Formats: sequence, C-alpha cells, structure tokens
Amino acid sequence: MRSFLTVIASAVVLAGCAGQTTKGYVRTNGGSVDLAQEQATLAQCKGEGARGGDPGDYGHKERSITIACMARNGYIIQTQ
Repeated sequence: MRSFLTVIASAVVLAGCAGQTTKGYVRTNGGSVDLAQEQATLAQCKGEGARGGDPGDYGHKERSITIACMARNGYIIQTQ
C-alpha cells in the first residue's frame, strides 16, 4: 500500500511539472512498455478522467484522474 501511495505521489508531482516536455509513459517496475497496451490503458484512463472531471476546472481534475489511473496500472509520465 505504501509503494502505491508513493507512485501516486510521484505521478502528482510529475503532473505539476508543466514546463517540462512529456516523453510518454514508462513502467513503474522498469519493464519495457508495450505501446499497444499503453495506448489501451491510456484510453481507458482518459475515459475515467472524463467521467470524473468538472467542466469548470479547465481539465486539471480530468488530467489528474487520468495520471492517477495510469499510475494504478503501472505507468508514470517520463519527462526530459
């Protein structure tokens, strides 16, 4: 449970780095990324984010939900 919270906290911190260029997602376990699986998971997480987002927050909550979902599925954002 503690490692899960660490991953979520890392994802939130990375989400705050708006000035950095996103390079895509990497696996939290260091394994290789299957692009088809990553895209399928991202589509699922974007749907979850869209359902939980608030139209008045300019997509910030939606993005946070999407990033947290990806972290739960073993992906974090890779930045430069």
